Amino acid sequence: MELLKGYLDAKLKVIEAGYGNDILWAEDLEHVKPDAQYVVREAAWVILNSGFRFKVAQSLWPRISAAFHDWDLDRIDDSSVVEALGVLNHVGKMNAVRAIAELVREEGVEQILADAQDPKKLSRLPFIGKVTCWHLAKVLGADVIKPDVHLTRAAKWAGFETAIGLCKAIRDLGGDRLTVIDSVLWRYGEQQEVRKWPSWDKLWCMDPT
Repeated sequence: MELLKGYLDAKLKVIEAGYGNDILWAEDLEHVKPDAQYVVREAAWVILNSGFRFKVAQSLWPRISAAFHDWDLDRIDDSSVVEALGVLNHVGKMNAVRAIAELVREEGVEQILADAQDPKKLSRLPFIGKVTCWHLAKVLGADVIKPDVHLTRAAKWAGFETAIGLCKAIRDLGGDRLTVIDSVLWRYGEQQEVRKWPSWDKLWCMDPT
């Protein structure tokens, strides 16, 4: 039960630090019903967020959204890319956003939502890679995690070979969805240095060796 206690301690700290809405958002993903606009917006966020600190991506997001007409698919075109490049001069990312908008217009959302249930299939989308495909699948409603550095580090200290192994063990003990566990562990790891919270080895009270 040390594992569950460590997770619940992390969850409480995240809530107390003012990130309770993160947890509510992750819980609500179970009920999300993505339309075309939602799919393109969330794919764009995943693309923008890749390779940037969260706060940097967050600061750019309002202007990127405005450049792409707040994700109105009928208005996204070459001029949108040009305007977005004035916010972030990354041709690959901005072209990828437009390409996904075009794909959704042509295919609809059904195939992409089906792919989200097997997240690696989402890597067919431009600028969606082998890690970010899990992030996108999560926000499209699949109960999965993104195995990023914070979750991988937590898994190591808890004695698990993989982040998904850790998260499934916590799910089986406590009942939270994987998306919620992902959000709790990511936010806890992201805030550790800022708030001087216990490191993963102290949180889990386990020796990974």
